[in-house]
Amino acid sequence: MGKKSFALGRGLAAIMKDHDINFKGEQANTINNPSETAEKFEKIVEISIDLIDPNPFQPRKAFDDEELSELADSIKQQGLIQPIALRKVGDRYQIISGERRTRATRIAGLPTIKAQVFENLDDKAMAEWALIENIQRVDLNPVEIARSYQQLIDKHGYKHEDLAKIVSKSRSAITNSLRLLKLPEQVLLWIEEGKLNSGAARALCSDKIGDPESLAERIIEEGLNVRQIEAIIRGDDDNDDDDGSTNSTGSSTGSPTENDKVPEPAEGPETPTKPRPELSADMKQFETRLETFFGTKVQLNPSNSGKPEGTIVIKYYSMDDLTRIQEIMENR
Repeated sequence: MGKKSFALGRGLAAIMKDHDINFKGEQANTINNPSETAEKFEKIVEISIDLIDPNPFQPRKAFDDEELSELADSIKQQGLIQPIALRKVGDRYQIISGERRTRATRIAGLPTIKAQVFENLDDKAMAEWALIENIQRVDLNPVEIARSYQQLIDKHGYKHEDLAKIVSKSRSAITNSLRLLKLPEQVLLWIEEGKLNSGAARALCSDKIGDPESLAERIIEEGLNVRQIEAIIRGDDDNDDDDGSTNSTGSSTGSPTENDKVPEPAEGPETPTKPRPELSADMKQFETRLETFFGTKVQLNPSNSGKPEGTIVIKYYSMDDLTRIQEIMENR
């Protein structure tokens, strides 16, 4: 029987190759008795839901009940389209990937679930797989990602360079992510709850902040954006400056002021200038989307010549802010 790909993604395929993990695709069988022959443990089989335990390395700690209920309804009506992945541990099984699908199957009241079972998968490979599978397929919050990195460092001796290679990110992205874990637990909780976005969280990691929890509370209460946070850190408290950039909760704070507009050349006899063309409704909407995406002020500048060209200006307010923007682009 030839090997069969199950579209696990580049990172997962690399893990399987590194750890010499092979698997087969066969017509589904049912395993209710864990003492079945080892040959079946590498096939796609129906596993009793009562024999399955959670992944001890699962980085995602919170699951949306409404989403699970919707997924359970879908599984009831259409079945499970993609099998989960399990490893055999003694007489039971641990989830490698598919925690949400397993939970939804339980909610649906189904006795078995379709699974692909691996035997020769050690803790290190399983931790890698769990992290990559979640990063690729689920929106983990910044704290969950950072804690997953730290777990791989503490338990398996990974270096920042190793993690960067595994998740296809820069070393600086890994380092800055881990810096979040130095913040107070209350601040980490606010990040997990979505009250602070990644830009605000990263700004709070500055060594110049004596009480990050108090500043975090102010950011939430006043809806401060990254520029305003950086100004407070520098000692220039200009939170009354409404620059139109995206605030700490990811929404637009208002229209740009005159100070935030890209300056036009001074008029003179030798350098006549034209006013910046007014943006169409679609262009304004796109500009707002870019601001939300990057968490900072973005300005579209169409060409004065009437040609379908122009420039995009993305503002940053410190080197940390520039690094944050760089990481956003790298992580797409």
